[in-house]
Amino acid sequence: MTRLRPYFLVLFTLFTGKAVAQEKISFSAYLSDMQTVYHIPDHWLWENTLHNRLNLDLYPSNWLTGSIQLRNRAIFGSTLGKIPGYAEALDGDLGLLDMSWVTDGNLGDSAGYALTSTIDRLWLQFTFGNLEIKAGRQRINWGQTLVWNPNDIFNSYSYFEVDYPERPGSDALRVSYYTGNASTIEVATKIDSANRVTAAGYFRFNTLGFDIQFMGGIYQEEDLVLGTGWSGNLGSGAFRGELSYFRDLDQFKDTTGYFMTSIGFDYTFSNSLMIQVEGLYSAFAKDMDVNSFLQFYSGNLDVKNLGFTPWSLFGNISYPLTPLINGAFATIWYPDWKGVYLGPSFDLSLNSNIDLSLILQYFTAEFEDPSGATNREKNTFGFLRFKWSF
Repeated sequence: MTRLRPYFLVLFTLFTGKAVAQEKISFSAYLSDMQTVYHIPDHWLWENTLHNRLNLDLYPSNWLTGSIQLRNRAIFGSTLGKIPGYAEALDGDLGLLDMSWVTDGNLGDSAGYALTSTIDRLWLQFTFGNLEIKAGRQRINWGQTLVWNPNDIFNSYSYFEVDYPERPGSDALRVSYYTGNASTIEVATKIDSANRVTAAGYFRFNTLGFDIQFMGGIYQEEDLVLGTGWSGNLGSGAFRGELSYFRDLDQFKDTTGYFMTSIGFDYTFSNSLMIQVEGLYSAFAKDMDVNSFLQFYSGNLDVKNLGFTPWSLFGNISYPLTPLINGAFATIWYPDWKGVYLGPSFDLSLNSNIDLSLILQYFTAEFEDPSGATNREKNTFGFLRFKWSF
């Protein structure tokens, strides 16, 4: 694997100071500070994360565009001193090119630090009429639902991640052809850090007010995948769904395959109160050996382990309490675990580019330990984030 240590971060920052004044170049960024408290079984842990993102977009001609985007973090806290392998996990670049860098150390007996930088977007796009060719590290989003995306075979992400709105990217080549105002044919292929290829195509069109898509391809050189998705209005609300079917290529004749589907509905009232419900079924979950919430909370997700139990049911309600304060309350029910996730949050807009967020996450469920005994686990996480966009 090729390692690209971002020693040029300082040069990038200096360059953008001049670049923003030039035509055909745009620069944006944000800086946030997030205080985190974790209450996991028998432990209280704390963490502070200083997070900086830099986005440089280039428009040298009407047929060529490009982007480079960097995510830089300085993390301090007892999590680095108490959780084995925490800093190494921050260096887990899943792309073909390892474009992440981490250094870490101790701060006394019970705390540590980690400094990490990652290039999570680095692409060029060529446009010739209705044809677009995009190469490099990019986000390929084929999802239609809002919480779980069985069709999103290139860039799966965790709903519980609170400080990464951009989501991860893939080292990929994507070709899109727009056959009409609301129809697209697209093919894409990516290679991951294990040199596994994922390649697929999809066709998206609009009919009767619904965006409908069909997809098919090969997932990580292991499975044939076929799927469909839709989104549109059902009455005054939005109705969305995705279905995917996976079948092992090595045991194609001996297995019936695995099926995943997510279906959701959301509705916004005239007073801006929004309600959202979504359900996920995953046949993969019955083969997963999960004995702790922390096992999947902080791990790398792919499309096969989006669902930790066969059925997951999500609900969310949000309301602008004032023009500057928005409140929300989310919950997920895991029937097989007799478990529930609760996630209240508040977002305060201090001005046009400064925001303050308070996010709580509570989880409780029953798990079996290696001896077969059932234990109820409870975890609480709290996040206070100050964010300045510029």
